Amino acid sequence: MATNRSAQLKSPWHCRLQSVDIPESPPAGEVVIRVDACAICGTDLHAAEAGAKDWQSFGHEVAGTIEAVGEGASHLSEGQRVVLETSSFCGTCTLCRNGQTDRCNKAPQFWGRPAMGFSDRMLVPSQCVVPYEGLAADVACMTEPAGVAYDMVKTAGISLGESVAIVGPGPIGLMAIPIALRSGATNLVCIGRSGNRRRLDIADRWGAQPVVADEALNQRSDLTKKFDHVLCTAPVQFLGDCLSLLAYGGRLTYIGIGVGSGEIRFDANDFHYRKLQLRSSFASPAMYFPIALQLMTSGVLPAAELISHHFGLDRISDAMELLQHRKSETVKVVIMPVQ
Repeated sequence: MATNRSAQLKSPWHCRLQSVDIPESPPAGEVVIRVDACAICGTDLHAAEAGAKDWQSFGHEVAGTIEAVGEGASHLSEGQRVVLETSSFCGTCTLCRNGQTDRCNKAPQFWGRPAMGFSDRMLVPSQCVVPYEGLAADVACMTEPAGVAYDMVKTAGISLGESVAIVGPGPIGLMAIPIALRSGATNLVCIGRSGNRRRLDIADRWGAQPVVADEALNQRSDLTKKFDHVLCTAPVQFLGDCLSLLAYGGRLTYIGIGVGSGEIRFDANDFHYRKLQLRSSFASPAMYFPIALQLMTSGVLPAAELISHHFGLDRISDAMELLQHRKSETVKVVIMPVQ
């Protein structure tokens, strides 16, 4: 057994490093990954705030290098640089055989294992592993959120010439900008609060008009009923306000979870008479990794510009504290076990 460090999380906002044994020879269908980089996701922050009732491993936006390959994973080899799908489809069930792979997440996954992305090494199912080339590890680890952004834009169904508002300039919202533009979006705006200036500057560079909105969106006459699509990556409590931005027949597509109940209220009559639609994007199974990698490798999605901070694994608590108290200073925070 090779001993390695693994970060554990417990709400509210407690982190610790534990020693976890990883087998040097993985069992059939599994591989040992040396973690090169793992980015902190908003899901990790939700868990830190209220979602982790007991100590648990965390980190799922992973880039690494294969150290050992178990039997039955002959398509992989030691030394390959890889990113990890958080979940995948099985390929054999009725849904998969009917071409509905996006509705199946029955494949093996690494959630809940003693060592996840914020570790020196991980033992993972080979089906989660996707090889990559041509990217630095700290950029490659953003393949997972890039795939989430792609799924959101695809779910929205943006067509050539349609106007789009992105509410929430977080990493996924920002990544959606070049994808939406290449899907045909015009009059693309990215809406955030005044404290999001660093992120809105990136939106501006990437082709979206940055809009500061500290007040309720339904009070902004310059924004209400103006857009064919609204992509919301802000907390779900904002969905009601986001509906006010839609033109007749518009679609609101969102990705995210709410803190607490996650309940929203809106006027169903207004929703009906304006012929609106509400769509959710939940990227499980994790898909579109090859497309996401191509977008980043080609420079269409310049993901390196999102990285605001690097920390070593021994400073995971410092990284989480930064995101707890000074999130507006950050865009994407990446943990690199070896610096």
